[in-house]
Amino acid sequence: MPYAEIKIPDEMGEVDEWVVVTWLKQVGDRVQKDEVLLVLQAAKVSYDYPAPADGKVAEILAAQGEVVNKQQVLARLEVETSPPAETAPAGEQTASPSPAGAPESPRRAGGALVSPLARRVARENQVDLAQVTGSGPGGRISDKDVLAYIAARQAHPAVEEETPGPAGQPAAQEIPFTGARALIARRMLESMQSMAQLTLHTEADVTDLVALREQLKQHDPLTYSDLIVRACALALEQHPHVNATLDGERIRILPEIHIGLAVALKDGLIVPVILNANRLSLKEIAAARERLVERARSGKITPAEYSGGTFTVTNLGTYDIDGFTPIINPPEAAILGVGRIREKVVVHQGKVAQRAMLTLSLTIDHRIVDGAPGAEFLKTIKQLLEAPAQLT
Repeated sequence: MPYAEIKIPDEMGEVDEWVVVTWLKQVGDRVQKDEVLLVLQAAKVSYDYPAPADGKVAEILAAQGEVVNKQQVLARLEVETSPPAETAPAGEQTASPSPAGAPESPRRAGGALVSPLARRVARENQVDLAQVTGSGPGGRISDKDVLAYIAARQAHPAVEEETPGPAGQPAAQEIPFTGARALIARRMLESMQSMAQLTLHTEADVTDLVALREQLKQHDPLTYSDLIVRACALALEQHPHVNATLDGERIRILPEIHIGLAVALKDGLIVPVILNANRLSLKEIAAARERLVERARSGKITPAEYSGGTFTVTNLGTYDIDGFTPIINPPEAAILGVGRIREKVVVHQGKVAQRAMLTLSLTIDHRIVDGAPGAEFLKTIKQLLEAPAQLT
């Protein structure tokens, strides 16, 4: 009998690593084509993996909570060439069939209706259905509701253990370092260990930028991030060597400019990508940013919308941070960190004046970009922000 290997499909975009949230089938279980086998998660996006054919689960090779990649075989499915005959064991009474086309009636849990699949998912993952909020009519609990509860529980796991402290002192809390949090940590550590990262800092006088934004936002909901993304896109056109990646023994100068914008979520970080940012107007960048941020925060963003970036912008200005050392998002060659805008007393055109100042921090992969070319690129961004008419 033929076997099918279960791997992460190519259409899942350029995201290489996923976390196995839960298996909905176990070894020996029969499955129908397109029935959900397991749930995967990358960043903050979940994916229901459908069975490629009718068959039986022969082997599961990736455990729940494990980080997996595109080359990895997650399971093997014994593919059926014809549907199996259903026979009842001798002496066992077969239940009366439901009327043709009638679905199995959901049972109640704590007063709420629960679908059969939801009940099974809850049982296999030790979920108390009384803790799950149903999104269906009358509060009906579906398998999607249970999976959402599981994802939230993994993002905010309960305390697993308590380490006794000194007499009279509270016990230390220990939280499992698994799932999406562990995946993010792994990628950041790999970034630091695999690149020669160097951070350059500069300060830009953005007084005119502040005035321009105040003028433009009367008609369009523009943010400073929109203006900065626009400046980065134009600067990357002038400095294409920064819009690059290291491919084995070759540095690839990428022909398209796709800028990622780091978005903080309640339980982590995601970087949606504004495609072809250099070909977009300021207004189009703002519209793309607004759409992507909304999709990211609502959990509706797809892998294609947060993969394929060639450069990243991360803005911590809203947290009253002046400057910091951003970590490059592999396989990109650079990332720009943006601090807060501060009113400062400086010398401007030979006179002491109060101006709006902004700290910019550029981290480069020194294997790809040398210090002087990186400084030139950062200088171009600064000049664009200080003469913002070029951005409109």
